[in-house]
Amino acid sequence: MLQTPKPSKPRYQVNRRTLLKLFFAASVVVRPGVLAAGSLGIRHSAEVIEHLFERYFFDPAWIATDDAQALFRDLADFVETEPDPEEFSSGFVQRFERIGVSQVGLSVQSRSAAQLGRHFDTVEIGDGAVGLDWHGTVASLSIRTLMGVDTGPRITAAFEEITSNGATGLIIDLRDNPGGSFSMRHVVGHCIPEPTDAGMLLGRAWYAENAHVPDPTHIETLMPWHGTSLVSLWRHLSEHPVTRVQFLPMRPIYEGPIAVLISRHTASAAEIVAEILRTARAGILVGEQSAGAMLVQRPFDVGDLFTLSLPVADYISHGSGRIEGSGLVPDICAVAEETHSAAVSSLVGSQTMRGETVIGRCQSAETGLGTKAVP
Repeated sequence: MLQTPKPSKPRYQVNRRTLLKLFFAASVVVRPGVLAAGSLGIRHSAEVIEHLFERYFFDPAWIATDDAQALFRDLADFVETEPDPEEFSSGFVQRFERIGVSQVGLSVQSRSAAQLGRHFDTVEIGDGAVGLDWHGTVASLSIRTLMGVDTGPRITAAFEEITSNGATGLIIDLRDNPGGSFSMRHVVGHCIPEPTDAGMLLGRAWYAENAHVPDPTHIETLMPWHGTSLVSLWRHLSEHPVTRVQFLPMRPIYEGPIAVLISRHTASAAEIVAEILRTARAGILVGEQSAGAMLVQRPFDVGDLFTLSLPVADYISHGSGRIEGSGLVPDICAVAEETHSAAVSSLVGSQTMRGETVIGRCQSAETGLGTKAVP
């Protein structure tokens, strides 16, 4: 008889804001003199920001739109009010949020873009990134971030416990996960038996010449990129118009049924994980519509005053098409307090059927920029 596993350590409650603080933990001290910069420095910074958009933003056609031109005129007017650096960065972000462009940010600089890249490639998150609970023989794996060089090994350790204890079902909780980087390979890799293509990344060089996505037969001719460094990925994207996204299996492999919990805070790489588990493993998505914030961002120096986060590539999945601006619609809609129980029910063979039972009401994510139409 299968023995019911004992609960492991309780899940750590780490919200999105706390995780972002962890990512930038070593970046919170502003260099002396920065906050004393005058309006001339900010005026020049605004010009540099517009130049960076024109050179690196993944969709050059967007720069020419009325929305883009109006936004930059508004920023120029804002500069004339002589805001301090903190006010300017806050106002900048608010303006992009209003038009629905994800993965755009501006902050007062405390370290260079190169230093940030090295930080992202080496940062450790700690125990709070991953937690594992049990509900009878159903395992519940909570993943709060996909950032951190230690997060992937923690996910692997969790799957070792899941498989060794003979879990009859697996819940992967991504409700508060804002994304991250390559730890997503561990989540997917432990659930697939063979190499699995997920989608493609399209950079500025592609969209500068094309208004459509590549044909699948073209993607199949490309070598997948399997690096583990964000800095290397940014370099690769600058040199290749199209990048093939593929996941490789990792041992141990969990072969049982899967439910993935998502919410309006599930974003970026976490959306890739949820989408490919639904497509490749028939995973059931439970909860709210996801954020629809699926662009690859890269930091840029704006002189020595600001750091600009800029989307440099779009993601198109094979299963759902373009996720940016749309998000993932769950198979079972559930309000927050009912999400977990709905997932458990779907895994233990209750009458809850995919796409038929609605618990509560789905909350639509507030997303925007939809510059590319994907069939």
